[in-house]
Amino acid sequence: MSARLGAFLCCWFAWAGLAGAQPPAGAGTAAGPAAAVLAPATAIDKAGRQRMLSQRLAKAYLMVWQDVQPERGRTILGESVALFEAQLAELAGFVPSEDVRRALAALKRSWNGFKPVLAAPPTAQSAREVYDLNEAVQEAAHRLTLSYERVTGKPADRLVNIAGRQRMLSQRMAKYFLFKAFDVNAQAARMELDMARAEFSSAMHQLFVASRDDERIKAALGELDREWIAYRAALAAHDDAAALRRAAPQVIESSERILAATERLVALYEKQARTQGR
Repeated sequence: MSARLGAFLCCWFAWAGLAGAQPPAGAGTAAGPAAAVLAPATAIDKAGRQRMLSQRLAKAYLMVWQDVQPERGRTILGESVALFEAQLAELAGFVPSEDVRRALAALKRSWNGFKPVLAAPPTAQSAREVYDLNEAVQEAAHRLTLSYERVTGKPADRLVNIAGRQRMLSQRMAKYFLFKAFDVNAQAARMELDMARAEFSSAMHQLFVASRDDERIKAALGELDREWIAYRAALAAHDDAAALRRAAPQVIESSERILAATERLVALYEKQARTQGR
């Protein structure tokens, strides 16, 4: 782990009440995963996970701000910051094109604007800043993911990207639900939530069609679809502010379960793509 990352995490964990916590496994060291050359499919997976982390960080920030499972929110924040930094270091070691170089630099700039806000105690003003800053990171991470996908242009790599975007959408829906519940740009958040739900459903159909001959992936898609049914029900709370806030813990729980299911699915697509690339 770099000295800069270690110092940042010490400050972060002190504020979050996690002073004795350790960064998650996989955070990497200069001699570890960060030094390895990534396969294109693995780079797509990791860049796509950066998209998800931008949304999960915003969700967790709102949890802490509004005292909805705040300790869990602090844990998610600390782990997600550490993972984002670690993956950024890994991706910096795999720059196969000028397109990737530019996209990676843009992601670093966006992240450097977002990170200080996350490290400060949440307020109504900072929640409004998070609303915009997390989107800048998400958009930059998406451009980087597409840049890695263009390295090979293979259909299998495309499926890693699509499945990885489901991972992001799982957290995006929870994030916008909480923004709506806590009256931060509530009208815009409602529209964004509706669009994310539609995108998730459309991509599920696309993945089912593309993967009808792979039994393991079909089983993982079936598991994800079952979680999606439960998640949709949780997200369907009325627009009444009190009802939205009562539903927030259930939405958070469902968002974590569906994230775990999407991670398992993406791992299968990433393995498939690497196998086909040999």
